[in-house]
Amino acid sequence: MPEPSNDSRRDALVSELFPLATQAARVLAYLADVPDGIARTDSDLASRVGDVSAQHVAVVRRALVATGIAAPANFATRWLSSPDELRALAENLAGVASYLRVHRDRDSVQLVLTEPGQKSALRRAIDDSRALSPMLFQTSDVFFGLAREAKEELTVLSPFLDRQGAEFLLELFALCSEGVRRTLICRPLDEPECGDAFRRYAAGFRRLNVSVHEYALASVLPSRRETFHAKVVLADASAFYVGSSNFMGSALDRSFECGVVVHGDAARQLRYVLSALKSIARIVPSY
Repeated sequence: MPEPSNDSRRDALVSELFPLATQAARVLAYLADVPDGIARTDSDLASRVGDVSAQHVAVVRRALVATGIAAPANFATRWLSSPDELRALAENLAGVASYLRVHRDRDSVQLVLTEPGQKSALRRAIDDSRALSPMLFQTSDVFFGLAREAKEELTVLSPFLDRQGAEFLLELFALCSEGVRRTLICRPLDEPECGDAFRRYAAGFRRLNVSVHEYALASVLPSRRETFHAKVVLADASAFYVGSSNFMGSALDRSFECGVVVHGDAARQLRYVLSALKSIARIVPSY
């Protein structure tokens, strides 16, 4: 397989670091002048660059490795590129940052509802009020659309799961094109609110090669644990649903659920959040 060109590596890195172009440009400009700085810790390097955080440095470092500009080497990082290439990348990102300061791409946002049954009182009230367009997307239809839209990864964040929800989730993952990574983030499978239904359909999730992550950590909070209640379906870094709908029968077709489907740069920001979440969640090795 041929090595990626400088242009393709540049484009890949700029795409990865687009949301924090200002900070990334500072880090890369510093490293172009001080290449040995890549061996420093994230905190130490951030203090030397200035106006960036250790988290910014960590994201830049991961992007450099992911795009083949650098490589891990015994708990450190080594360069696979020249200072001139880093300097050019820093200039590209500085240009992106300048563009973002004067231009903001608008996200496309659509309202999504699940109605509580056919001919519900809510539907009649909406129709009578004429306050909203009668063309409102059903939540399940939006989920199907996101699954078909995904080109690289479909990520589902759902704290609770029941039998109908598990069946629907399998149908959703099955709609993804071949090669699309499928990820489920849930609460621990040893808890009945999620695990009972999942175990019943575990063979189906294995067949579809779904990567499962449990997010529940020990914490100093009064609940004594850090976990989540968000419901999200994310297609790549281009579109997502966020709202009240769990993957449960009641949420899918029997109760009023409300959310939005968003296309635009907010999806890229959400992908960073979910990437961070997966990094601290427990991967279920076998189920």
